[in-house]
Amino acid sequence: MFKYCLTLIIAATISLYAVAQSNVSDFIANGNKKIKEKDFKGALTEFQNALNVSPNDSLALNGIIRATTLLEDYKEAQRWVATALEAYPNNPDFLFRRGIIKNLNGYHAKAIQDFESALSQNPNSSLKVQILLNKASAHFKLEQFAESLADYNKVLEMEPRNFKAYSFRGLVNFRLGYYVDAVTDYTTAIDLDPTSPLPYYNRGMSLIKLNEIQKACADFRKACQMGYMNSCKMVVAECGTR
Repeated sequence: MFKYCLTLIIAATISLYAVAQSNVSDFIANGNKKIKEKDFKGALTEFQNALNVSPNDSLALNGIIRATTLLEDYKEAQRWVATALEAYPNNPDFLFRRGIIKNLNGYHAKAIQDFESALSQNPNSSLKVQILLNKASAHFKLEQFAESLADYNKVLEMEPRNFKAYSFRGLVNFRLGYYVDAVTDYTTAIDLDPTSPLPYYNRGMSLIKLNEIQKACADFRKACQMGYMNSCKMVVAECGTR
């Protein structure tokens, strides 16, 4: 009789655990869906529900860090990152998230340290691309243009059609005075996404430096037509009847 009761207790425990894990997965899936829908407060609730059931679930922790960061509640995001790293001290995703928060708070050098720590943990290729993009951005903000350029080059070695890498590498090349390279990068970005006005504007600014005024004005007009007001100002200032 005792063995029978013990078997029932074990079976019930396993069943409850399975239900709990199913609920956690549902909460996380709902949270990720709400992030895609830009319902960040709703996502926060879903991830919190998941953590109420399973406090150390890595996916739920990742989700709540993303949600609080997107809500620009960086203090709360930092608290969750600390909790996550206490449980998973070598997790590259959590090191990456901490770096993002530091970058957003203006601590670019410290952010780079976290990005380098995350890269040292051999993240998967998708995460590695995101780390490198953010690391390149931090270097750019510190005016470390050579380092920024090197990181964007690494991204493009991994993902030759990465729109962000071409767009931002163009900006780095512009700041370095490599205007022809900047034009090439912006042209590739436009080919990858012709609906974004910023590469047209930035290519126009690079063409101005190359004294290609007519081509620059064509880009400024295109970006202006797409609603980018800085480009409209350049049309007035530089183009006239061109």
